[in-house]
Amino acid sequence: MNTESKYPTLEVETDPFSNAPRRTLSETVRPLADAYDERIADRDRSTWRWFDTVEPEFRLSCVDDEYGRRVRDAKVLATMFITVIDDVAERHGDRATLKELLLVPFDSRPADPTRKGVDGTYVRFQQELWDALLECYAASPRADEFADLFRFDVRQALQSVDYSALLAQYPGLAGERELRTYDVYNMMLFPFADIDFANALAFEPRELSTVRDVVAHGQRMARIGNWIATWERELAEGDYSSGVVIRALESEVVSHKELRAIRTATTDATVDPVVDRIRDSGIEAEFVDRWCREYEAATEYCDEIESIDVRAYLEGFEPIFRSQLARRPSA
Repeated sequence: MNTESKYPTLEVETDPFSNAPRRTLSETVRPLADAYDERIADRDRSTWRWFDTVEPEFRLSCVDDEYGRRVRDAKVLATMFITVIDDVAERHGDRATLKELLLVPFDSRPADPTRKGVDGTYVRFQQELWDALLECYAASPRADEFADLFRFDVRQALQSVDYSALLAQYPGLAGERELRTYDVYNMMLFPFADIDFANALAFEPRELSTVRDVVAHGQRMARIGNWIATWERELAEGDYSSGVVIRALESEVVSHKELRAIRTATTDATVDPVVDRIRDSGIEAEFVDRWCREYEAATEYCDEIESIDVRAYLEGFEPIFRSQLARRPSA
């Protein structure tokens, strides 16, 4: 971010990507997107196209140019992977299917699409999607070197989804401290970084810990943007796991009783007063300030890391954040 530019604000802005050329998904991703449309269809294809467009913005600079397409494809597949699980957990509240989906990447007990109460369509699709993602990752020149780290970070992302599902089961569990601990991993920034490392011949492993500190800041920035962009839509779906809504709950802007009423009967009468009160509370602006503090803290690593251009990585989050702000319902 240019030091002379303003940080993003809640004022209505133009989406920096609104005039980006319409992208066609690659031959690697398209068959999975087609299968998703035919068998799942919880999201519009624009979700994957948007991510395909913005991915280069936060790609680590150590990635070799010749592997750029593979990196992008792997991250789009990874985004699709976590989105399917997240939607089963939060949109559908399907705990039985979620338990099987959480097993898909691991061999301790293979996921069973025929298990009683499980929606086998989701499980079978997710198994195919994971296989495609692994195949794409395995083609990376340093795949074996970072494979264990990649699986570890995927496990943290799955735990994040499991935590958000528990919020629905135990409403009293909702708290911003735990949300910041677990929920941020849903953004997949660590698996994305692992994909970058696997395709970066010149990356120095001795800098791994420090680079991951920077990625941690980026992940929190990405989650803040996602919370601001989606909390209104999610609340209207009966989902109050967003950091914005949890902050409103902890600061007594809204009550547990009001949120339970939304989950019991999601209507304009139950949702609109809560949305209006949160909008007027200034909580969104507090999260924008938090985003700015995360950004500033991450810039302190600029002179410590040689393998990547830290400032370029961080600057990539600015247009994405502006896009998230511009796409929220109240913008």
